[in-house]
Amino acid sequence: MLWTLIQRYIPLHVVALLVVLGAGLYVQSSDYAYRQQIQNFLFDNLNKTYPRKASDQVVILDIDEKSLDRPELGQWPWPRPIVADLITKLKEYEVKVMGFDMVFAEADNTSPEQIVKSWKSRGTNSALFDEMKRLESHDKIMARAVRSAGNVVLGLNFEDRREKGAFGYTPRPKAQIGIEHQGGVERYVYPYDTVANYPILSRFAYGEGHFYATPDTDGIYRSVPVIMGVQKKNIRVDAAKIDHYFFYPSLASELLRYVVGGHNVYLGGEGNRQYHIEGAGGEYTIPVDEDGDFYVWYADPNPDWYISAYDVLNGKIDAARLKDKIVLVGTSAIGLKDIRSTPLSPHRPGVEVHLNIVDQALQGQYLKRPQSLVYAEQGALIILALLVIITFLRSALIGQTIIMLGGVALLFAASNIGYVQYGLLIDGAYPAIVLFLVYVTAVALSYILSERERKEVRHAFEHYISPSYMKQLTQNPDKLKLGGEEKIITTMFSDIRNFTTICEALTPDEIISLMNDFLTPLSTSIMEHRGTIDKYMGDAIMAFWNAPIDDAYHTVNACKAALQMIEQLDVLNAQRREHNRDTPLLAAGIGINTGLAAVGNMGSDQRFAYSALGDSVNLASRLEAQTKAYRVDIILGQGSVAENGVDALALLELDLLRVKGRSAPTRIYTLLGDEKMAQSEGFIALQAAHNKLLSLYRAQKWAAARKEIQNCVSLSDKLDVKIRGFYIVLDARVDALQNADIPQDWDGVYEARSK
Repeated sequence: MLWTLIQRYIPLHVVALLVVLGAGLYVQSSDYAYRQQIQNFLFDNLNKTYPRKASDQVVILDIDEKSLDRPELGQWPWPRPIVADLITKLKEYEVKVMGFDMVFAEADNTSPEQIVKSWKSRGTNSALFDEMKRLESHDKIMARAVRSAGNVVLGLNFEDRREKGAFGYTPRPKAQIGIEHQGGVERYVYPYDTVANYPILSRFAYGEGHFYATPDTDGIYRSVPVIMGVQKKNIRVDAAKIDHYFFYPSLASELLRYVVGGHNVYLGGEGNRQYHIEGAGGEYTIPVDEDGDFYVWYADPNPDWYISAYDVLNGKIDAARLKDKIVLVGTSAIGLKDIRSTPLSPHRPGVEVHLNIVDQALQGQYLKRPQSLVYAEQGALIILALLVIITFLRSALIGQTIIMLGGVALLFAASNIGYVQYGLLIDGAYPAIVLFLVYVTAVALSYILSERERKEVRHAFEHYISPSYMKQLTQNPDKLKLGGEEKIITTMFSDIRNFTTICEALTPDEIISLMNDFLTPLSTSIMEHRGTIDKYMGDAIMAFWNAPIDDAYHTVNACKAALQMIEQLDVLNAQRREHNRDTPLLAAGIGINTGLAAVGNMGSDQRFAYSALGDSVNLASRLEAQTKAYRVDIILGQGSVAENGVDALALLELDLLRVKGRSAPTRIYTLLGDEKMAQSEGFIALQAAHNKLLSLYRAQKWAAARKEIQNCVSLSDKLDVKIRGFYIVLDARVDALQNADIPQDWDGVYEARSK
C-alpha cells in the first residue's frame, strides 16, 4: 500500500535521490572506517594549512644519537645515577617542571645490589660482595634526586591484560580526579594493567602521567586520552576489600597541574566535556570529546625545541634556554622506537605529541568538536540536498549545478573559518561528498538507458584494452588516432623463466591452458593496481603506469602489482603441484623502471595500439632479464626508487649495473615486500646488514664482505624472503674478485654479460 502511494505521488527518480540522501545521513552519524578517513583527511589538511604557532615555553631534553654515542653515557637505558645527574642539572638550570616520556619500570640492573644478586644466582661467592653492599643503590640515588628537585613528573604506560591474567604493581595516582558522566565512569576504564615506575621512584615524584595513545586506523596520532582508568580487584580500601578504579591523568595534564599548583582535577560536562585543572597559580579548562580524548593541534616541527641531554649534563647550554621552561625528557633516536606519525609528518618523535598538548594549554588554543556541530552538519546537508532535488524537479540543470557548487564552497569555507577563528572541527568534506552524490545521481538518472547500451559495448572492449583507456576513448573519441606525448611513466616487463623447456613436455592445448592460467591472474593484478597492459609476448607481459591516466603513486602501484603477481604465481604453482606432484614450478622475473617515455597510439593508419617507447622502457626490459642473473624475482631501476612512496616499501639495493647497450651505470634494487614488511624488525635488521655488506664489497674488503654475506643469509632465512640466491651470486663474485687484478679506479660497477 505504501509503495503504491509512493509510486503514484512521488516520482521514482525523486525516491532514488531521497534514498541517497538518507543513506548519507545514516553514514554521517556512524563510526564506519571510511567515514572517519574522510573526516581525518579534512582535519589533517586543515592542520597542515593552518599549523599552530608554537610558543617557546616548552622544550624537549633529547636523549639523542649524540648522547647515546658518548662512551661515558652509553646506550639506553642509562644507569640511574646518570639520570639523577640529569634531574639535578635541570633543577640547577631552574626549569619550571620536568616530565619523563618514559617509564623506569624495573630496578637498575647496574646497581651494586643487583649485580650481587645476579652473581649469587650463578653460584659465585666473593668477599667483594660485602664491599659492594655498602655502595648506595642506584635507584635510591635517583629517588633522592627526584625528591630534591620536587618538580619531577614521571611517565607511565599500560598494557593489555586480557590475555595475561593478574595485575602487576598499580601505583596510587598523585592527582585526585573527579569524574561526572551520565553513562558512568566505566567508559574511561580499559582492560589494561599499569606499566608503572619502580616504587621508590614513584613515591618521591610530584606526579605520574600516562603517555598512552593509540593511533587511528591509518597510523596517525590525532588525539590523546586525558585520563586512563584501570580496575583493581579485591583491594583493601578503608579496612574493606573492594573492586576499585584507579584513574591516571596524561603526562601533559600532570605537567600543567604542577604549573598551577593544583591537586584536584575534574572531568565533566555533558555534551561539551571539559577537563579542568585549577590551583593557586591559575587554571586550565581543556575541551575533550565524549571519550575523554584531547584533539592535538600540531605546530610545525621546530629543531629549536630540542636540547641534547649530553649538553645539559656537561653544562654547555645557555641558562636562558631552560630557565622557567617546561621540560619534556624524551628521545629522537630512531633505535629507541619512539617515532610517531602526525598529520604534519609521518616520522616524528613521540615526545612532540606531549609538547604540543602542553603548549596548546599554555596558549589556550584548542580544537573542539562538540555534538552540536554534528547536528549542524546534518542540518546543512538536508537543506542543500533538498534544494538540489527541488531544482531537479524543475529540470534546471544549471540551477542544480550552482546550488551544488555553492553548497560545497559554503561547507568548506565553514570548515576553514571555524578551524582558524574558533578552533572548531567542522567536517565540511563529508556533507559536500553526499551533496555531490545527490547531484550526480540526479544528473545520471536522465541518461540511464543510453548509458546501459554504451556500457555493454564498453564492457566487451575492456577485455582487450585497459578499462581506464576505454573510458577515455568513450569520453573523447578524438584520442582514437595516431599520436602521443612525452611523460614520466613506470614500465614493467614480466617473463616466465625456462618457459620453452617447460612447454617441451606439453601438448599445444596444454600450453594454451597453462598460459591462460598464469596470464589471467597476473593481468588482473596489473589492472587492479591501475596499470595499462601494453602487450603479451608469448609468456611475457609488458605494462606501464601513469598513462593514459595520471597517477601520483604510479611506481608504488607498479611495485604492489609486482608483489601480488609473485603471490599469484605461488598460488598457481601450489595448484599445479596438487594436480601433479612432478610438474615443474613456474618462476617469473619482473623488471620495473621509471623514466621519460613516449606514450600514445602507435602503428599505422590501418592498425595501431596504445603503447610506450623510450630508453626507460628498454631499461625495464633489460632489468627483467637480469633477474635471472641476480637470482631475485623483482629488480627496480634507480629512477623508480626516487618516486612518491617507494621508499616506504621493503627495498634492498643490489648493485651498480651497466647493462649492454648503455654507457651509464644504473643503481638497481630488489623489492621484497610492502610497507608492513619494511617496518618489521626482521627487515630492518636485514637492511642494515645488507647495506654494510655492500659497503664492504665496494671498499674491496673481501674477507669481511664474505663474513657479512653469511650474516645476511641467516637474517634473510629468518625473514623468509627470496634473496638467498643473490647472496650466493655475490659470494661467487667476491671469490672471483679477491683473486683478480682489480684496477685502482675500480668503481664497483658490474658489467652485464647479456641483454
